[in-house]
Amino acid sequence: MAASSIGAAQGRVDKSPVMRTPSVTSRGLARLMADPEGRFGVVDLIALVMVGLLAPIIAPYDPILVAVGSPLAGPSSAHWLGTDDLGRDVLSRLIHGARISLNVSVLSAAGALVVAVSLGLVAGYVGGVVDALISRAFDTLAAFPDILLGVGLVAVLGTGVANVVIAVALVNVPTLGRVTRSSVLVQRGEEYVVAARALGASDARLMARHVLPNIMPPLLVQTTIIFGSAVLLEAAFSFLGLGSRPPAPSWGTMLDEGRKFLYQAPWLGLAPGFAITTTILGFNALGDAARAAFNPRRAN
Repeated sequence: MAASSIGAAQGRVDKSPVMRTPSVTSRGLARLMADPEGRFGVVDLIALVMVGLLAPIIAPYDPILVAVGSPLAGPSSAHWLGTDDLGRDVLSRLIHGARISLNVSVLSAAGALVVAVSLGLVAGYVGGVVDALISRAFDTLAAFPDILLGVGLVAVLGTGVANVVIAVALVNVPTLGRVTRSSVLVQRGEEYVVAARALGASDARLMARHVLPNIMPPLLVQTTIIFGSAVLLEAAFSFLGLGSRPPAPSWGTMLDEGRKFLYQAPWLGLAPGFAITTTILGFNALGDAARAAFNPRRAN
C-alpha cells in the first residue's frame, strides 16, 4: 500500500504543470505598459504610424493641390486647420507630413542600428587595436554637435529626404555604437559565452546568436530616442531648406512657410509646431519609460 501511495504521489507530481519564469523582455514590456509615460509613448508611436500609413485615405484634400480654399483662410468646418497662402489645406499637409517624418525616423534608425551595432559588437568582442580604432571613430563623430554634423553631411551629400536619412543615421551612430560596445563588454565574460565557446561556437555565431539577443533591451531604449531625434533633425533640415523641398508637405517646410505669416495666420506655424512637439515628447517619454522598465537593477 505504501509503494502504491508513493507511486500515485509521483504520478501526480509528474502531471503537474511546469511554471515558466517570464523572460526579461516580457517583464520589461509589462512594466513599460504599466508606466503612464510608457503608455503615452506607445500611443504616440502608434498614432504616428497609423496617420503616416493611412495618409492618402484620411487626408481630406490633396496636400499639394492649390486653391482648394481661400488663401490664408482660418479654421472652419471645411478646413479644420485653415489654409495656407496658396489655398492648400493645412490638415492634409500635416497628415502627409507625418509620413515623411515616419519614413525618416524608421529608415534612419534602421541604418544607425545596422552600422552602430555591427561596429559596437566587433569593438566590444574583439577588443585590442580594433576596439581602439572603432572607439576613436565614435569619439570623433560625437565631438560635433548633432545639428552641425548633420548640416555638414547634408551639405556634402546634397539636399533631399534620402540624404537626410543618411545624415540622421550617421549622427546617431556614435551614441548607439557606444551603448552596444559597453553592453558587449559586460556580456563577453558571462558564463553562457564561455560555455558556448568551449562547445566550439565560432566568434560570429557567438556574437549573432548569444551576445546580440542579450543586449537588445538597451538598444531598443536607444532606438526610441533616435526616433525623436530623427523627427527633430528632419524638421530642422527642412526648415533650413536642406531636407524636403516645397511643395512636399514636411513639418519643417510648413514651419518655414508659416513663419512668414506668423501674425496674419498663426495656425500655419502652430499646427506643425504642435505635431513636432507632441511627437518628440511621446518618443522621449517612451525612451524614459523603457529605460526604467528594462533596468537590470530594478526588482523583478
